[in-house]
Amino acid sequence: MTDYGYSVEVAEGYEEAILRTRLALKSEGFSILTETHVGGLLGPEAGTDRQYLIMGAWSPATTQSELGAGMQVAVHLPCNVVVQETGTSALVAALDPTEDLEAPNSITPELADEARAALGRVLQKTTVTLE
Repeated sequence: MTDYGYSVEVAEGYEEAILRTRLALKSEGFSILTETHVGGLLGPEAGTDRQYLIMGAWSPATTQSELGAGMQVAVHLPCNVVVQETGTSALVAALDPTEDLEAPNSITPELADEARAALGRVLQKTTVTLE
């Protein structure tokens, strides 16, 4: 666990980590609303060739019944997942939804725990070799 979330290493590399992360998110009912590749934009100390992808994920099954039609997705359930190249392997990390409970318009603790558990399963699935 980091200060803001959880992470796992995927020894098979960056491209494999992206594939596994997308499949794992889908298997847990998440949709990927945005993908932003920021490799090369992190400054010279990070390296210009380093791959870094931010996925904005959302799970309507987790939030729809509690928040209703007028919700603001990014405010209520920020499920950001990051895949970053770390040499020959990759790091997959997810923001902990329970960190945002004090913010205005935040989600309930129960929904945050539900999202946290789902993201934990996503990260666990990314470390499993697909055959």
